[in-house]
Amino acid sequence: MDTNTNSTISKDQSESIIMINDDANGPPVIKEFFSKLSTNIEKNRRTGSCNVCSLSITDTYKTTSNFLKHLKIKHRLIFDKWKSKQDQVVQETNQPKITIAYNRDNEKYSTSNKRQQLLNNSIIRNLIVNMSLPFSIVDNQSFKHFMLDVDPKYNMINRRDITRNFLPAMHKSCIKKLQEVCNRSNYISLTLDVWSDRRMRSYFGITLHAIVDDHYKTYLLSFERLTGKYSGEKLAAEFDRVTQLYNLKDKLVRIITDNANNNQAAFNHLVLPGFDEYFDDSIDDQSELETNDDDTNNDECDKNRLEIEEVNDDIYGSTLNAPTDQEFLRLPCFIHSLQLVVHDGIKAASGALSSLKKVADLAKLAHTSNSFAERLEEHHYSIPRANSTRWNSQFQTVKKVIGIPFAVLNSILTDLNKNSTILTQGECYATISLVAPTILGILIDLEHELAASNLSLVSLCEALISSIKARFSGLLCHFEIDVPFASYSMSERFSDPIFLVTPVLDARFKFLWLDNLQGMVKLRVIGKIHTAFVRFFSKLNFSLLQKMGADELNIVQQDTSDQPTQKFDPITKRKCLFPYLNDLKKISSDEKEKPKILVDLNAFLWEKSNETNLLFLKKNIYPSLYELGLKYLSVPATSAPIERIFSQSGFVMRPHRASLTSKNVCLLTFLKCNQVLL
Repeated sequence: MDTNTNSTISKDQSESIIMINDDANGPPVIKEFFSKLSTNIEKNRRTGSCNVCSLSITDTYKTTSNFLKHLKIKHRLIFDKWKSKQDQVVQETNQPKITIAYNRDNEKYSTSNKRQQLLNNSIIRNLIVNMSLPFSIVDNQSFKHFMLDVDPKYNMINRRDITRNFLPAMHKSCIKKLQEVCNRSNYISLTLDVWSDRRMRSYFGITLHAIVDDHYKTYLLSFERLTGKYSGEKLAAEFDRVTQLYNLKDKLVRIITDNANNNQAAFNHLVLPGFDEYFDDSIDDQSELETNDDDTNNDECDKNRLEIEEVNDDIYGSTLNAPTDQEFLRLPCFIHSLQLVVHDGIKAASGALSSLKKVADLAKLAHTSNSFAERLEEHHYSIPRANSTRWNSQFQTVKKVIGIPFAVLNSILTDLNKNSTILTQGECYATISLVAPTILGILIDLEHELAASNLSLVSLCEALISSIKARFSGLLCHFEIDVPFASYSMSERFSDPIFLVTPVLDARFKFLWLDNLQGMVKLRVIGKIHTAFVRFFSKLNFSLLQKMGADELNIVQQDTSDQPTQKFDPITKRKCLFPYLNDLKKISSDEKEKPKILVDLNAFLWEKSNETNLLFLKKNIYPSLYELGLKYLSVPATSAPIERIFSQSGFVMRPHRASLTSKNVCLLTFLKCNQVLL
């Protein structure tokens, strides 16, 4: 035997078959990716074990088709990387082949060619992910002709490669970048919710909110399929998986969710009173189903369908250490609560209800009558279609209808013989610092409006005031405002001191939002805020607090003469929600016997600028306040970010793509919403 081949010949005693074990000979691709090579001489077959997955592959001796097929299907990225290096070596050592020299125009790029990879990534990122075009576009003849015009040498990417190789690889890369973001952030807040697609498959989404390099950042952390019962244990398990994947356990500040036990219950309150009939028998203009993206079994929607089960609000507290001292880990969506206040007020005001119904009738007419829509277009007007699960879209519809002149509407309706009369003529980042000033300002304005309104608006104002006191009772108790004893289930969570501390860290508000409170009440509220500041800061740096020698008991009441203030007549009707932003006046200060954190706070309140990011611009001057701001200003005010994720998912899962598998829905949504990381 030749000693250079490292080959051995053995004889199987049971079958008397001669086997040759040879790991040294064979094509380079087999020697690179396969080991334990053996050849059955009688059957002329070669067998080898894959070095990547240990799977045994068999092929005809001196043939590599089965081995190459395995590598291209199971380990495409690794194989392409190796082949690229091999091609580069061949190009550097060999002269061009004669077929290449005489037939360069018809040559196609190899999978390892940089131009080929560039065009592949561009198609996937820009068309498949960002524009949400179907996977079948790469099989479309017109698109193939277009790509021939773009680059005749381009070799069209395979649809299977997109779903099996490229998208999962991009997903893994995105997760690694998100883990880097989480590692750089000391304080993180989340919004989460459950959503169902057109086939009633349910998904659990989680968004991240943090301040990175002094800028607010929002990313989609997870978007995964839920099956079985919608139970607290299932949500807690998925939530725990995400916190472990991104190492969030010791960084989580707050979780923002909607106020309902499940997503479907929340939708029931998002339809404006008067718009109920607008959404009855609505016709989806994209209802025709196509099979371009048929990559799933037809029975998948019937299997593992999510069954709604009431969920305990505190399931996330069992996963993480919940805050103490009247703080809540989970906070309700403030905008959703405010929408419910408006809902309550409109239902109680018969005049507003009838007017909204007429507005809804006009909007529905614009979407069902071509003649009415054409007449509106002649006058350069249009009415957008409202969405039953997006309260803001209904508001925009109402706003557009009211913006059409009375005379124009009457003229069109009269010409069309319609029996109608006309009675009536929003990615921003809303932080939690907006909540308390907004609610207090709205309540004070409503009380002023009630005192000056006529009889037609009294019922509306009274209903709005009653609802806002009930739904935000936890927050309004801090201002010594009488609230009903029986409040809503989530209203007590607005008593969290974070709602009092964060407006003071926001240079737009400071203490100005308290100017409408009575003198002694304002003193006591400021005392609560100072106490909360000391307590919050002690959690960040307990040793520093000990050096300060701060005593919370001695700061319950503080003189407000050292705080920025302004003259404001409480009887005068305000022209905007925050009238104090452009008119600032300061009085003398007294720094005696204050904890250092409060001394820094007072100095910050003396800053003339009211820029939103003032605290970040002067972080070197106020390092203690800056650290507090990093932690608590990262909390979003609403669960709107996760709702936007669901809007993107709905666009991905539109009617003519209803055959998408849940796995591909998750991948496309995750990549589309994190496209800045691609």
